[in-house]
This record gives sequence, C-alpha cells and structure tokens, in this order.
Amino acid sequence: MPRVRRARAAVAALFLAGAIPALSPAPAAGQRVSARTVLDRNPVGVNERFAVSLEVAGVQGLEAQPPIPPLDAFARYAGTSTSTSMQVVNGAWDVRYTVQYNFIATEVGEFEIPAMEVRAGGETVRTEPVTLTVTASPPAATRAGDAGATPEDIFLTVEPSKRQVYPNEPLVVEYRIFTRLNVESYSVTSPPNTEGFWAEEIPLPDGPRVEQRVHDGVVYTSAVIRRVALFPTGPGTRTLDPFTIEARVRVARRRGSLLDDFFGGGVTSTQSVAVSSDPLEIEVVELPADGRPASFTGLVGTLDVSASVDRSQVDANEAVTLTVRVAGEGNLRSLPTPELDLDADFEVFEPEVSESLSRGDGRVRGSKTYSYVLIPRAPGTRTLPSVELGYFDPAARRYATAASEPITLEVTGDVASLPGTGRRSGVETLRQDIRFIRLGNPGLRPAHRGLFDAPAFWIVAFLPLVAAAGALGLRTHQDRLRGDVAWARDRRAAKVAHQRLSAARSMASRSDDRDFHGEVSRALRGFLADKLNVSEAGLMAEDAARRLGERGVPASVTSAYLACMESCDRQRFAPLSGAGAREDLLTRAEEVLTGLGKALGR
Repeated sequence: MPRVRRARAAVAALFLAGAIPALSPAPAAGQRVSARTVLDRNPVGVNERFAVSLEVAGVQGLEAQPPIPPLDAFARYAGTSTSTSMQVVNGAWDVRYTVQYNFIATEVGEFEIPAMEVRAGGETVRTEPVTLTVTASPPAATRAGDAGATPEDIFLTVEPSKRQVYPNEPLVVEYRIFTRLNVESYSVTSPPNTEGFWAEEIPLPDGPRVEQRVHDGVVYTSAVIRRVALFPTGPGTRTLDPFTIEARVRVARRRGSLLDDFFGGGVTSTQSVAVSSDPLEIEVVELPADGRPASFTGLVGTLDVSASVDRSQVDANEAVTLTVRVAGEGNLRSLPTPELDLDADFEVFEPEVSESLSRGDGRVRGSKTYSYVLIPRAPGTRTLPSVELGYFDPAARRYATAASEPITLEVTGDVASLPGTGRRSGVETLRQDIRFIRLGNPGLRPAHRGLFDAPAFWIVAFLPLVAAAGALGLRTHQDRLRGDVAWARDRRAAKVAHQRLSAARSMASRSDDRDFHGEVSRALRGFLADKLNVSEAGLMAEDAARRLGERGVPASVTSAYLACMESCDRQRFAPLSGAGAREDLLTRAEEVLTGLGKALGR
C-alpha cells in the first residue's frame, strides 16, 4: 500500500509539472481572430435545456456584447454566461473568449440558428449558421463517461385543485418534483405566464417537505416546490405555460479513465438538467345570470359582514367612526368599497382600508376592514342601515348576500346652534382702549358725488345675491352627489384615478413590482368602473370591451386600454427591467386614461 501511495504521488507531481507551464500568463502571438457557433448537444429533446456558444478565438474579451440569438420560434431564453480560456497548442498560445446562451427547446422540428456578428480585436467577425434538431423525447446522453439523467429519473407534475372554475373563483395549483437522483439544488428558469389570472403565491414551509411517492409503479422522492392560488379574470379556456426549473443532480459516472482508475476517482458527477411541467388547461365557465343581487361584488367564495360604531351617542357636528369588517374566503383584495346608504344630513369621508390575508392550507382567506368617519348634522335618533355585499357561493352554485345588522345612533344637540340655520352669534369687539390714528394723506372726493355713484355700493349691494346663488349651486351640487350615484362616480373618476397613479409613481423607486403594478391596475380598472357605474371587482375584460363598444368608444381606444390592463396583470409576476420601464408604464396609463376620458365624455 505505501508503494501505491508513492506511485500516485509521483504521477500527480508529473501531471502538475506539465500543467503549470500551461497556466503561464505569456501573451498570445500571431493568432488570427475568428468566430464560430458551437452547440453543446444536437439533437435535443423538447423541454430540454441546450446551449448556443459564440466562441471567438484570438481575444480575451469583446468590444461589445452581441445580441441574444432570436430563437423565440422554437426555444425559451434561460440566461447567459461568459468564460475565457488559454492553453498552449504545439508551442503556441490559443486564447478564446466564449459567450454561452442557454435556451430551453419548446417546439419539435429542424431549425436554423442564424449567423452571429461580433466586433473583437479591432475586426468584425461573423459565424456560420448552424442547424438544430429538436425531437419529441430527449436523446440518449452523449457526454463521455456520464450515464446522464433521463425524463424517467426526474420530472415535474402540475396538480390543480380543480379544472373547471367560475371567474374569480380560487384555484390552487401545485408543482411537484419527482426524482430518483440526488438533487443538490434547483432554480426557477421559466415561471408560467399567468395572463388571464389574478395570482397569489401560497408560501411553503421552510424547505420543501420531502416524501416517498409511487408514480406509474415506481417509487420516487417527491416534494411540492411551488403552490399558487389563481383567480380567473374572465370566462373561457385558459392555458398555463409549463413551469421550468434547472436542477443540479448527481448522476452515475462510468469508470474507464486512467486517472480515475489510478486515483480511485469518484463514481458520480454533477449535471445540470432542465425540467418542465406540462401545460395546464383550465375551463372558466360563466357565472349564472339568474338570481344575481344588485349588491354583487364579483367575489366567488364566502363572505360575512359586520359593522360597529365607536360610540352609540354623539353630539351633532361631532365625528363618529363606523367600522365595517368583511371576512371570508376568496379574492378579498378585489372587493370594492361598500356604498353607505345614509341620510343626506350625514357627512361621510373616504374610508381607511386595511386587510389581513392568510394563504395557508392551500386556501386564501382573511378579512378587510373599512373605517368611515361620519359627521351627523342634525339631532335625533338615527339608524345606520345595514351594509350588504353580494357574492357567489361555488359550493352551493348560487348567489348569496351578506349583510350587517342596522345600528342605532343617538345624536344630541340643539338644532338652533347648527350651521345653515340662519342664526349667528354676536361678534366680540376687541382693542377698544386705543384708537388707531391714520398717518397718511386723506383721500378726497367731489362733494356732489352721491352714494349711488360709488362702485363699492353696488358691489356690496349685489354681494349677498352672488353669495346666495353660489350657496344654492353648491347645495344643488351636493344633493346631486348624494342622490345620483352614477353622476357622482363619473365626476370623481378622473380625480380618484389621478390619486392612484400618483401613489403608484411614489412606489416606482421603493416598492416591489406587485404593489406598483397593482396600484396602476386599480387606477385603470377603477376609472372605467366609475365611468360606467359598475362594480370594479366584477368588471371583466370581455364585459369592459362590450360596454365600451355600446358607448361608441373607438376600437383603438378600447384596445389600448385592455392592452395596458393585461400588461399590468402580466408584469406583476414578470418584473420589468428597472425604473425606466415603470415610468414608461405610468406614461402609457396616463395616455390611456386621457383617451378613454375624451371618448366617454368628461
């Protein structure tokens, strides 16, 4: 045994002695600059990862990075890496710079990868186009010495809680990995596009829960790696794209190398494999038209509504807080602000909204609280009507209404002391001890000029009439705001949308994509809902297009609005690249709202 160890040490020393000169940093001389395109494998299976490498000889870097090869017709881009290599070949240095583009094959067929052009070493060099074959199933592993990972060794499944749902009904989707290999790590390379859905990620426990499962008669190690709740935004057949990860696995390695045999080399090696789930089709059926209550909010799930005041007795002209709490299961984020049906002598301020959501156990539930400040202007025993919210119960397949109990409020005070009664208290006279002495030159006027000739007389005479007309107009405006909900919503639509866009602008540099794009989406959706006097949560894309068509809005304006809405929903889970893109989205949203306001008539 000592002789074997000494022999191994001698071989290692000879190997290192030959390798060290090759690592010398001596410069390359006389090497011509050239470029070529290299594929790491060909053919490649659908949903399998492959690399397209731009290899430039004779340089250690490029003057500018070339664009990503346009392979969208048959592959998905999955990242870029670069490397530099130097070695001695026949006594001369060989220097190469490599840019590796990683893709995942998506279509079966034979495709051409176009030529690439790059500027390097003061020259412009160009590669030749190459052909890639994509097969329906991954080919046998071609790496020398590696057994390779097959689709039977590691794969992903997608498991929906149901395949047929109503619009806005929660649907839980789980992505599960099955493997017979040792997975060292994995990373998400292509999250599925959730266009047509409102998505809520359901957090997993710290670290996936690993278990043994049988699939097609074979025992696998399995774990759920992603769980998400999806809320369809409209009826129709929706398709979720495959969910793709890159996993680093250890695979068996065949022995046969002299160094492996001599040093007792490892029997496994690490390999990166791309694993994708199948596409998933979900059928979204129309909500029934029969039995839909006027207070329907668009929520599909369950609701419970309660209301309370911070005190049951209050003086007139003093504030009281009304708290409305909505709890249940479903897409509570999309709930609109409840409309209060109060008497005209109540002044109501915009509520403060808070929410608490739970996404455990594969369900989305929680509560939403609205705090209104009310000011009663007249005394007496007043009744605050119940707050009603309609919803659709998918288990019972029928509409239902959740309502709070009416609240009795005792308002005290003297009506004579209230504003608007026409009575005023006396004005206290101050500073009577010293009279001010005017120091400037007095103004002179003709002695024959009468009182009625002075402009100030007529101004003072008509001022009460102008004030009375203004008060009457203001009163008429306020009465119409309280009595005509559609007109009131139309009047406030632009103001509320501007406030929400201003809030989104403040989030552009300090918030995540979900909050930013959610605020822009609420501005767009709320503006149209107020203009059309419909529920904001129940407004689907198809319904919006139909209503705008009925109002005579040009198709170009409608298309721009729907495209902006779809962009917001998509970008919440596919982040934009930097603050510039967010600013572009804000500019685009403002232009859309301006065009929509002109088309609907401000």
